[in-house]
This record gives sequence, structure tokens and C-alpha cells, in this order.
Amino acid sequence: MKANQKFLAGDDEAVSPVIAVILMVAITVVLAATVYVWVSGFGAQSGNPQKSMSLTSAGALSGGFKTYSVASSTTGMKYGDISVTLNGATFAMDATVACASPQTIPTASQYLACTGTTRHVAGDVISAGDVISLRASSGDTLRILDSQANAVILTLTVG
Repeated sequence: MKANQKFLAGDDEAVSPVIAVILMVAITVVLAATVYVWVSGFGAQSGNPQKSMSLTSAGALSGGFKTYSVASSTTGMKYGDISVTLNGATFAMDATVACASPQTIPTASQYLACTGTTRHVAGDVISAGDVISLRASSGDTLRILDSQANAVILTLTVG
């Protein structure tokens, strides 16, 4: 019984009202900050999905030229939306040469994009079946980048 008597003592003191208000304000601020950080993370994501593209080899490396066929790409993606690099060097799209063969690419820093005998320009949409040709060596690293989002779309080793 004596143990229970301690709780029945006339000492009804608790935390002072000032301390109680400070604790409630502090808890509210911490909860508000936590909710703000959690919710602000949702808005950071872009509404545009990452672009994708897949290429298949359209033949062996021949005479220093490599040709790839576009197997698939993000709907509506244009040649102007991508940047092609080989071993870190950026290639420019050449829309002036004929698409008869990849050997018509005049310099080592250019690539050619064609559908049959029709060459593409920057505003053309990338479609399955398009052919991309460039000068390359076996073992070179080919990267296709999304020039708007500055993100890698595809990385291949030329072979």
C-alpha cells in the first residue's frame, strides 16, 4: 500500500504552461518542415519521361564505316533532339550527302541518317528502320545523348 500512496500525494505540479506552449510550437514546426520536405520531393520530377532508342547493327564494320538500323525510339523524338558522340567526340549530322552508301560521309566527325535514299535533317522524326552511318573503328564507344535533358539515351561498343 505504501507504494501506491506516493501517487496520491497532494503534489499536483506539472510542466509549466510556458514550457508546454514552447514544446507544442517546436513539435508543430518540426512536423511542418517534415511535411514540406516530403511534398517538395514530388514536384522535383520532370513531367517528360526519359527518351529511349535502340539500334541494331546493320552489317559488319566495313572500310572504316559502321551502319546501324533504328529498332525503336521514343515517339516523336527528332534528330535535332539527339547528340551523337564517338569516344567522347561529338559528331554532327550531315544532311548534304547522298544516302546511296555510308562511304559518302565526307569527314570523320559526321554521321548520316537515312530512310532508304532519303536523308534526314534535324527536324525529322526518328523512326524504326532509319539507318545511321558513321566513320568508326572496332572498339569505339558510341553514345547517343538527349541534347535537351543532357542525359545518355544509349551506349554501344562498335564492333
